[in-house]
Amino acid sequence: MSHHPASRSVPLSLPRFARMLALGALTMLVGVHLVFFAIRAWHMLTFPYPLDYGEGPLLAQVSHLQSGVSLPRLYGDPAQPPYLVVNYPPLYLIVAALIAPLIDWTLPGSATNLLAGRLVTLCATLICVLLIWRLTLPPNLSIRCATAGQSGTAIVVALAFLALPIVREWSALMRVDLPGVCLGLWGLLLTRRLSRRAAIPLALSLLVKPSLIAAPAAALVWLWFRDRRRALEVAAGMVAIGGAAAGALQVASGGWFWLHVVSANANPWSPTLAEGFWQDQAAILGSLWLGAAFAAALILMRGARRKIPQSNLPPPPAETVHALLPIVYACFGAYVAFGVGKVGAYANYFLEFYAGAIWLIATVIAQLLDTDRPRSDAQHYSAQPPEFHEQPVEAQSPALASRISMMISWFKTLNARPPVATSLPVRAFQPGLEIWFPLLILLLLVAALIRYYPLWSENYVKPYGLIEGNNPPRFAFGRYGIWRDLQREEEILTTLRRVNTALVADVRTVGQPIVTDIPGIAAQAGVLSRLQAFEHRQLYDAGLLDQRPLLRDMANGRVPLVVLDYLGNWLTPDMITLITHRYAQEGSRGTFDLYRPVDPGQRSDVRIEIGADIRITAVFLTRPGSTRYDPGERIALTLELNRNRDVAGVCDVVVCQIQVRLVTRDGAPVAAWERPLVYGALRPSDWNDAAIQHMHTLDLPSELPPGIYRLAVALRANDDMLTPPHPVALIEVGEPGGRLLGERGYFVPAPLFNAWIDAGAYEGAGDPLMPAVPFTDGVLQCFARVCFRFDGTSVTRLPLGELLLIGESGLRPAPPEIGPERFFPETGYTLRGAFLEAWEANGGMSALGPPISNAMLRGATRVQYTRYARLEQPDGETTVVLANVGEEYLRLPDIPYRWR
Repeated sequence: MSHHPASRSVPLSLPRFARMLALGALTMLVGVHLVFFAIRAWHMLTFPYPLDYGEGPLLAQVSHLQSGVSLPRLYGDPAQPPYLVVNYPPLYLIVAALIAPLIDWTLPGSATNLLAGRLVTLCATLICVLLIWRLTLPPNLSIRCATAGQSGTAIVVALAFLALPIVREWSALMRVDLPGVCLGLWGLLLTRRLSRRAAIPLALSLLVKPSLIAAPAAALVWLWFRDRRRALEVAAGMVAIGGAAAGALQVASGGWFWLHVVSANANPWSPTLAEGFWQDQAAILGSLWLGAAFAAALILMRGARRKIPQSNLPPPPAETVHALLPIVYACFGAYVAFGVGKVGAYANYFLEFYAGAIWLIATVIAQLLDTDRPRSDAQHYSAQPPEFHEQPVEAQSPALASRISMMISWFKTLNARPPVATSLPVRAFQPGLEIWFPLLILLLLVAALIRYYPLWSENYVKPYGLIEGNNPPRFAFGRYGIWRDLQREEEILTTLRRVNTALVADVRTVGQPIVTDIPGIAAQAGVLSRLQAFEHRQLYDAGLLDQRPLLRDMANGRVPLVVLDYLGNWLTPDMITLITHRYAQEGSRGTFDLYRPVDPGQRSDVRIEIGADIRITAVFLTRPGSTRYDPGERIALTLELNRNRDVAGVCDVVVCQIQVRLVTRDGAPVAAWERPLVYGALRPSDWNDAAIQHMHTLDLPSELPPGIYRLAVALRANDDMLTPPHPVALIEVGEPGGRLLGERGYFVPAPLFNAWIDAGAYEGAGDPLMPAVPFTDGVLQCFARVCFRFDGTSVTRLPLGELLLIGESGLRPAPPEIGPERFFPETGYTLRGAFLEAWEANGGMSALGPPISNAMLRGATRVQYTRYARLEQPDGETTVVLANVGEEYLRLPDIPYRWR
């Protein structure tokens, strides 16, 4: 008789062997991904600056809490200091603020608040894995002990959560999403035990991020069909906790809390945007979705079998009703993921959906892919009809499993008659499904871990696809796999560390609130930002916040520094107009452009009525480039304007024009310039009884004879001149000392022109890229290969080599060159061969400065930086040239300079 069991087990050996191979492959794959996960986490924890947009506001909020700012003030008027929009309830901020002092005591000198927030997220991510693993195992202790061999399989599948690209990307960032998911899973664990205490973590998850509704919704729906009384108790607890916290903050903040948490998050939803995100995720994780769907179908099939008394199949290892909880959670997670179409959203909206998918797959793999169950158990169940023992609590209300089972049983009954060609009952196929379905699900999970989207561009210090415009999925292993992406990340983070160090120094130097489109720029320096670009823009567009106070300060040059990643990145059109008319670009730090207010020059008080109830109360005129103004020189005339009456005038209805005329002393017209009043950014009714500056750039005629000239101002509405032109200033034009140079015809004042000649003129310094712009620390003018600053007494050369080297990424050591060499002890670097010859030929120490890097490879080009320049030797050539470092410093790829 002993041969019968062996003969019956032979058909199962192939699927069992296949399952073992698939599980082994999954284990190895997850193990490699865990290495990737650990490297990414280490990169984030050791990088002391905000990495993306979202970390900046959270860092600023935690820093303000640490400095003693109260929660009600934090949720105060966003137009007032500290100018924050706090998108989420304060739980995450409070936890990070409480942990920060401990980190500061343990690791003094670190970026305490940022590191605290990242550690909170990382710990929450790891706890998510433990919760998924625990939710996968049967809730009953005796059953758990009986199936302890499944625990290892469950933890392997649960760890696959860390291998998902969005989880790895966000696991160690200062973000609220994964802590919220963690609290939600904890609440579901308590929900499965029918505990009233489930209300606490479920409510807290909503106090981390209110849009994470999958866990609370799944808990209440599941409980409703299990124990309606308990469902109502949990719902009441959630409402009490969440409502009390939100209500208290709403009252304490003077009614602003709602604007921060609700109104500021009510962004438009785009179906096209949502479709794009879903397609992108399907390209790499579509097999995960399919595996979760198969797992849900298998769970429902097993639940349906409980209503078929003829079935001789063994019952599921755990109550099917518990296995329905991940189905409900995943469904609500998918619903939340459709919110990814909201403007400003990202793939983090899929986190709950993916947690539910992994939970579903782990449930099936651990409970159905039970390779350790003795075959005698199966034979025992085959010989006897199964007996089911319902838990007493289940009798209180019809189980959700029962209702779904009734529908599925009815459907199966309608289709129970087999085809004429075979006499095999349909239910005979069910054992095969239970053998092969887990294997298929396991393979689908393996397939989900072999593709990803790279995070970083190979050519730019930017996320992949931001400039390229396309980010195709790649295989996780290979030449362009995750390992290469992590290497590129290390290169980019090294660059960003240098760039942000320089930006921190720049921002702290001004010591006043700045404007930036990346909030972390101000937060990392401990300085306020007048603008939280994305959130403020949403409130501006919705009419819930007034941008005019900021516009007035920008029009008057009171914001001392503007740092932009991109001119147009959620800035309003009026802000862009002011930045390009009242401010001028001073240079760059890495990928960030720096704008400072143009110095209007010496003030002269006047009182001139120009019509439309507007008067000029002061006139500013920029200093000449030399002793007198030159023909062709650009000067800036700035008018300080006030309103006479607080009533709407003609310039509030139409866009009035300021006209400036250049006339001789006897009144003969020479030239005229016209531009909209305050550039069209602020109508008189927007001035709020404050003085507003209007800057008008004037390019003097190149053939203007020497002499004294008047500048007269008039105001025009449509075709009507409201008053005759009023003289506002006298200028003296002398003999030409500077020159108009280059294709764009920019004027170069005499002191800068002499420096340009000394630098080699067109062959050395190159064409001018900008006009001579007056800033508070001197007149700046950049050329293709050099930038000069004139402080009124002397001309200095900007160290463009040093300023550009901080933004380099991916430079590789170049092979040593044979030839003469010179060592520079002041910097510790050496020039050799052709680079040394080119350095000496182009002015040596006075013109180029000492070397500040080794010879490196920049792509295929051999380069070496000096203090003021970059030497380049293209691949395959023997000549060495000077790079266009002036153009790179201004970051002007074939576009004109931004000061109009």
